[in-house]
Amino acid sequence: MRGLFGALAASLALTAAASFPAQADGIDKESIMQSLEMQGYSVSEFQPNMVAVEVGDFTILVGVFGPDSDISYVTYPTGVTANEVSYKFLSNFNRDVKFGRAYIDRDGDVTLQMDRNASGGISIRNIESDFDVFLLLVDKFMNDISRTGSV
Repeated sequence: MRGLFGALAASLALTAAASFPAQADGIDKESIMQSLEMQGYSVSEFQPNMVAVEVGDFTILVGVFGPDSDISYVTYPTGVTANEVSYKFLSNFNRDVKFGRAYIDRDGDVTLQMDRNASGGISIRNIESDFDVFLLLVDKFMNDISRTGSV
């Protein structure tokens, strides 16, 4: 996972103009951190618009981006390399899972991502619920890898 966090931060920073506040209808990075910490997660600041959440063997990045301050959830599955995952597997996974996506990023890292459009406004409960859904996405991905032997 070379350059894992640097590449993610750079790619997401390119899509988010610096002039936009990191808020989604009053939800900002600090309120996301506080909410996830209250749920028992280890949370740390990662970038001006992102936090890193430690969940088991995974680091999940939660970011607030863009003019509508959309929320993104991203992780790089631990122990899974692009050589182990075929495009057919990724295509089947993405077909079956409508609320997120799996792909190989520019650096060749397997990536899971889920986004929340915040243009209509969201609450901290939406973010908490989305985080739980993203954890289910990660779990499904890892179970599918184990079950199929990937590739």
